[in-house]
Amino acid sequence: MKRFLVYLNRSPILFAVVFWVFAMLFLAILANWVIMPAMSGQSAKTMPVPNVVDLPADEAEAALRSAGLNVKWAKDGRYSGEIEANHVLLQMPAAGRTVKRNRTILLTLSKGRQEVVIPDLRGASQRQAEISLQRLELLLGSRIEGAHSEIPRGVVIRTEPEAGKYVRIGSKVNIVISSGNSSGKILLPNLRQMSLSRAQEIIDSLGFKVGGIITIQLEDKLPNTVLELNPKPGEYLEAGTSIDLTVAE
Repeated sequence: MKRFLVYLNRSPILFAVVFWVFAMLFLAILANWVIMPAMSGQSAKTMPVPNVVDLPADEAEAALRSAGLNVKWAKDGRYSGEIEANHVLLQMPAAGRTVKRNRTILLTLSKGRQEVVIPDLRGASQRQAEISLQRLELLLGSRIEGAHSEIPRGVVIRTEPEAGKYVRIGSKVNIVISSGNSSGKILLPNLRQMSLSRAQEIIDSLGFKVGGIITIQLEDKLPNTVLELNPKPGEYLEAGTSIDLTVAE
């Protein structure tokens, strides 16, 4: 060994080779026992963010905390036409992003569809009523005619639901249009495809009475859907006339 060391000192090239061999072995040992474990430990501290959008608030928070993440809620929620109220609307960072454990995820709660007040459309034309509803992001529903001694033909008598009520944006609002005096008779509107309860409400509101109810079993119709009326829709009738209904069973 002593002779080898003396020979090594006399040969710079051999000394360099031996030095680099030992250096490489040292680096390999260092990487295997120090660097790789450190990198593995760092990787174990990161994770992808779970997707909690559209989950109920309590479920979303539980899912994030069980994954080792913290949760913070935005001070104010936001209205949404797609995500129902009290569900997660937004999350930051977004789902799939890689973050360190204990990272705080900011969640924004949905307030559901925004509600608006149905305006008073009495005295407006059908076109004016439709424009007013569109400005509030409401939809024009059924057009129901009713006789009226004071409101001219073609003018709005009232809305259903009535003016002043809160409804969600995107809801349908029916309008009752005056058909004029018509010698004191009332126009029977088309109630087909309505629910039985809704048809009964309209019949009562126009001053008619619900007569007999016949049920028919149909597979392609929801139960209690109005199929036919007697007398027929479009007829002018005296107040108090009985309206017979045929409904799906």
